[in-house]
Amino acid sequence: TFFANTNRFFHKWMRDMRDSQSEFGAFPGVAPVAQYGNNMMRLGWADAGIISPWTVWKQFGDNTLIEENWAAMEKFVDYIDATNYSHESHVDENGNYQWADWLSYEALESHLPGVFIKDKNNKRTPCPDAAGYWNYLSACYWIIDAGMMRDMAAATGRDAAKYEQMTADAKAYIKDSFMNEDGTFKTAILNTMQTPALFALRNELVEGQAKEEMCARLRQNFVDHEGCLQTGFLGTSILMKTLTDNGMADVAYELLFQRKNPSWLYSVDNGATTIWERWDSYTYESGMQDAGMNSFNHYAYGAVCQWIWETAAGIAADTNDPGFRHIIMKPVPDRRLGHLEAEFKSAAGTIKSSWKYDGDIWVWNFTIPKGATATVTLPGETESKEFGPGIWLIRK
Repeated sequence: TFFANTNRFFHKWMRDMRDSQSEFGAFPGVAPVAQYGNNMMRLGWADAGIISPWTVWKQFGDNTLIEENWAAMEKFVDYIDATNYSHESHVDENGNYQWADWLSYEALESHLPGVFIKDKNNKRTPCPDAAGYWNYLSACYWIIDAGMMRDMAAATGRDAAKYEQMTADAKAYIKDSFMNEDGTFKTAILNTMQTPALFALRNELVEGQAKEEMCARLRQNFVDHEGCLQTGFLGTSILMKTLTDNGMADVAYELLFQRKNPSWLYSVDNGATTIWERWDSYTYESGMQDAGMNSFNHYAYGAVCQWIWETAAGIAADTNDPGFRHIIMKPVPDRRLGHLEAEFKSAAGTIKSSWKYDGDIWVWNFTIPKGATATVTLPGETESKEFGPGIWLIRK
């Protein structure tokens, strides 16, 4: 949505999602289903039935996409609410398999040996730790889905309180089922991973001392991996914003500039001109990864671009007044980037953000289009100021 006007496309694609929805409310992992049979209720993928309309509404201010899909979205969210979005409740639909944090470098990644075992009937089944991890992740998406439904309900005059309560219920379920009082995970191996902590922080499941200790463990995890991320499709989608929102913008920038495997620049250094499915889809040293499942034009790791627009450039939409009629401008610069120039043709008009360093002074030029307003927070500050349309210059 930052690189093209995708609004109409998602009207069409959400029709594919509705056409593929089951009678119970399940969404598929791929729509149209095509060759991907038995892929309903794949956590993180099925949730695109909520995430996509919310994102398009936030970015373009288009309520009609909500109206077109409300019945289908409500049916899906009611379904996961009734089952706590547990993997076991949907085995007949998901084939007893999840993509989960696909192609991560962490324990319990769905390709790893030992993640699946044979049950008493000699059928493949996830090991207990993997099933528990999937249930934790799906419950995290239950929170995310309910929060997005709350926003969309409020925007269209519907009952937002229902989804506020659903969000609270999902959080309580996760804390009771998966977490200890000190903020650690009951399943010990999750405490050694990045993605579980990222989802806990993103969903505000820890606070106070427990949050501080989780952030410290997460920061140390990156150190232990030589400054590299370990996340797959789901963890990477929330990685950069979650780090920034929790006082680790320095870590986010280190990941942005990282050149070791896995990293974005590692792919570039090995010839990438598009976003790959794997962090190491091709290397000069070893050639191609598994050709049977190795897309060279994929979407997931491109999530970093959202952070570049919203955080590095400081151009973000406000769900209270979507479509960039009100802009959240909270740039987080870094001297290693040197300078940045961003121009975004939003639904409300062209927004510009350009910054550089002049010695010890940070110089920021930004443009707010006619009819729009912005809440501006300068780097290192917590208080915000309101700005109206015009071209503005700040030296700090």
